[in-house]
Amino acid sequence: MDPKELLLDRRAERIDRVVAERLGTLTLVLEGVHDPHNLAAVLRTAEGLGLQEVHVVEAPIGFRPSAAITRGADKWLDVVRHRSAIACVEALRARGFQLFASLLADAALPLEGLPFERKLALIFGNEHEGVSPQLAGACDGSFRIPMYGFTQSFNISVAAAIAIHTGVEAVRRSSRGGNLPVRERTALRRRFYAIAVKQGRRLPRE
Repeated sequence: MDPKELLLDRRAERIDRVVAERLGTLTLVLEGVHDPHNLAAVLRTAEGLGLQEVHVVEAPIGFRPSAAITRGADKWLDVVRHRSAIACVEALRARGFQLFASLLADAALPLEGLPFERKLALIFGNEHEGVSPQLAGACDGSFRIPMYGFTQSFNISVAAAIAIHTGVEAVRRSSRGGNLPVRERTALRRRFYAIAVKQGRRLPRE
């Protein structure tokens, strides 16, 4: 049986709207982020702003986002886990993505200057050391978030939220909505219907 037949019309319609807005040309990479609350906050923001994929280069303690913070947002995402930075780079490059690392460097481009019209991966490092030299060296460039106060850096969850929002708005101006290929949208819609049926009452209300 088609899982859509088990859903109320308004829930199926909401899933259809969400899938139609999903972006496939913008993704996020988190390298070695270990704080469960930061991980969860980034995932929740990514899902809420319309990304479908988030790539994770796992920290030594593994990948453990706080369920209390994600509030189920991770169930609607494709979280792709990599054991090394190079494996992540190779996987993204094979799919045509350019990679830009978040770095506090004079040569870093302002966030708004990134080529969001292309397939782009925004890379963030862990809370203490940032993006590793190995991963930074494998990127096409770096970016910085303009700041105008005395504070020199943002918490990673805040920095990622600003970067995702800026990227999403830039992509939407050119694509006028989501840009997943038709086949991917169809498969994703079916998957979301199935998740919604399993979750029952836990599906977010209108």
